[in-house]
Amino acid sequence: MTDSAVERRRRGPDVDVPTLLGDDHEAFNAVLSGEEAGPVAVVGDPFSGRGSVLDRAVRDLDATRVSLDPGDGIAQTRAGINGGPVVIEGCQHLYERCIGGFEALSAFLDDLASVDATVVTGWNRYAWAYLAAVQALDREFPVTVEIQPLPAERIAELVLDRYDVMPTFVADDPDRGGLVVTTRHEIDWRDWSVSVPVPTLSPVAVKDLFSDGNMGPKDVTFGRLAAVSNGNLGVATAIWEARQGPEVRPSDVSVPASDRDLDREEAFCLRIVLAKERVNREQLAGIVDGLDRVLGRLARDGLVTVEGDIVELVPAAVPAAATATERRRIL
Repeated sequence: MTDSAVERRRRGPDVDVPTLLGDDHEAFNAVLSGEEAGPVAVVGDPFSGRGSVLDRAVRDLDATRVSLDPGDGIAQTRAGINGGPVVIEGCQHLYERCIGGFEALSAFLDDLASVDATVVTGWNRYAWAYLAAVQALDREFPVTVEIQPLPAERIAELVLDRYDVMPTFVADDPDRGGLVVTTRHEIDWRDWSVSVPVPTLSPVAVKDLFSDGNMGPKDVTFGRLAAVSNGNLGVATAIWEARQGPEVRPSDVSVPASDRDLDREEAFCLRIVLAKERVNREQLAGIVDGLDRVLGRLARDGLVTVEGDIVELVPAAVPAAATATERRRIL
């Protein structure tokens, strides 16, 4: 994979901002037009398209852009805050889950309090939920906008637009198993809740994902794709690209999932990668026992990749990673 392709995968798909933000688009426009003041948080799942929203902020504000990578911290953010508007992406890299791991984040928030210009920040949703619970991060941002899940029809349109040749959609044999839908699973932590995919046997369960109620093989396929990806276009695209052959059945849509329950150490490590999207081994080494073996097992399960010093979340595995770590009640 080329460097540009890797960067596009990390940023998420290029989608129009009104589609990504839904009802939050009006609040975002108010910030860009100067009607709302104070730092802004753009929050979204891994690979869900935060990059497109931040691109819009850079253009409309003529802002300086700061992109944080694993190991970056307050030095990089201070270099970008120079009196004018600034867009800071990858803010989940400003903390570590260890003793003293919030120092850079605290310094960053102190800096934000003294900046008069508009500051737009981008956050991974899992990191945001953790920091809101343990550091009350949400109180520091007067405006928070969230990337919204996309409906099946929109995912179908955007995914298929990438291809010149349309695949043939074929109905599943009725005995080939069920469809995956989305339900709510409550985590006992300040009333925080997350979406967890669970199986059901009836394809009628996704009928309402389509405005016209037409449930041909194509509709069922993209209903399933929207459900297993939780409406995340970047994840849906990765799952779609993993399929093989010119024919597509609904049952061909699946996510990488381990055949075994992760132990506590594996789940904790995976949760950090889920919240960071990319993390260096140095951060993990001090808090994950037997790191090499843990990463080896997670990589074999198709949940992460390890290249040199960088551990990266597999886009298609986001739903499985979320489910596995939430099952262990790891925030």
